[in-house]
Amino acid sequence: MESGARAAKRLIVGLVALQLVQGVLGAFYTPLLTPIARNVGMRDADWNWFDSALAAVAALALPLLTKLGDVIGHRKVLVATTFVVAASSWLAVVATDFWTLFAAFALQGFLAVWYPFQLALLRDATPPEQAHNRVATVTSALTAVFMAGSVLATALGGQLFTMNGGWDALQVGLDAGIAPAEIVGFRESLIAVLLIPAIVSTLAIPAVIFLIPQQRRAAATDGVGELGFAGLIALGGISIGIVVGFGLVKLGGVALVPGWLIVVASVLAVVPFLRWQARAAVPAIDVAALRDRSRGPYMIATIFLTIVYSTATVPTVTFLSTDRETYGYGISASPSDISVIMLAMIASVIIVASLTTRINSSTTRLWSLRIAPLFFAAEFAWLFAFHDTLWHAIVTAILGGIGAGVLVPGIPAAVAIAAREGRVAADLGVLNVLSILGSTAGSAVFALALHDTAASTVTAAPLSGYMTVWVVTIALSLVLAAILWFARTPKVALLEEENN
Repeated sequence: MESGARAAKRLIVGLVALQLVQGVLGAFYTPLLTPIARNVGMRDADWNWFDSALAAVAALALPLLTKLGDVIGHRKVLVATTFVVAASSWLAVVATDFWTLFAAFALQGFLAVWYPFQLALLRDATPPEQAHNRVATVTSALTAVFMAGSVLATALGGQLFTMNGGWDALQVGLDAGIAPAEIVGFRESLIAVLLIPAIVSTLAIPAVIFLIPQQRRAAATDGVGELGFAGLIALGGISIGIVVGFGLVKLGGVALVPGWLIVVASVLAVVPFLRWQARAAVPAIDVAALRDRSRGPYMIATIFLTIVYSTATVPTVTFLSTDRETYGYGISASPSDISVIMLAMIASVIIVASLTTRINSSTTRLWSLRIAPLFFAAEFAWLFAFHDTLWHAIVTAILGGIGAGVLVPGIPAAVAIAAREGRVAADLGVLNVLSILGSTAGSAVFALALHDTAASTVTAAPLSGYMTVWVVTIALSLVLAAILWFARTPKVALLEEENN
């Protein structure tokens, strides 16, 4: 029989392999969005449909699959989702029409359940007395691995397609009036490049089967009735309602009344849903967790972290890419300039996340989480004051990377540590659902700010619109800091405590 130490090492290797795969899949397609769109004959703007599909799938899959993992075992569901993700990557390779590609990218939404299962498996395999240090340390290391995979994918995706002649072939063909689907050199180059994420995602299957050991601890229950299907269905409906509502607003414009009505109705439905869940014998969401200072503040904080770290990236990049000579602002950043800026941010995340693995004091970790949001506030305050050169942008990226290097691994680790046994993946699934909702809400708010201040005769939003976004982001960063100020050091919850 395999020793506990050997199984733990095997688990760590498996988790690292999965994070590397997830980092690659998360970033590989980004430089190829335009060629992929041309291959199936769609416009760049149609990627909004894909964003909405991914968010809707993740919002529905996360609560159900994470709860299912707590019931029947995280490893079993993780194995199943690796098959789905691999299938979606191969479907993207052979897709020649909009709906096939739509299905492929929607199924990639199952990637969102990997991280909750990884931390749940880690927590299950860790003795309670070691949970604080091991979970926090490994989570920071996994964040660094994820970012390393993202760097690798960002460097490979677009560069290989260009070096292989795919971009030139597409441009020549379009100039000659040939449909992209009939440009042989373009399609062959694109297919060859898309084989890389398909192969990488396929390698995740044996990584999970052979490296992730069976769980030592029993699942929460053997009865599927304990899943709380009614609550899960209601949560999925609310999540999808918010995502679809904001999706309609993004597609139809901020004046689209039905989209906002769906958003408002879905948000208002949260109140009776939480009251119902507080009384339910088997809740889909542990409402008590939101009141617990060991878990609740971290869960709520992830909404604002997603907005200031992830969602704010899009308007920032579009501002930096704005032609300064034409509009009088921006830094006229080329794709290679944007790559330098993003690499500076990712490098900061990797360095800081790696350094946090050396912190052994849980109190020090808590204070680092409380202070980290101030780096986001400083990032956008700097951008508000200095936004004229590439070096200004690089300083901005480094400040944001420092904050992200602490918070991106720190918040999930805190929730994983404090979650009750048998509910680790479920709590982390709720964390990711809140992250998705934060992303969609942030996108709508930023779009509203830029839309309302944009001149109708130009394609770029004016500087005042971007400044509005930066001021909002500074304010949300301070809100994030205030929320974490009320958090306390996560307390490892034992099964015995829950039963008493």
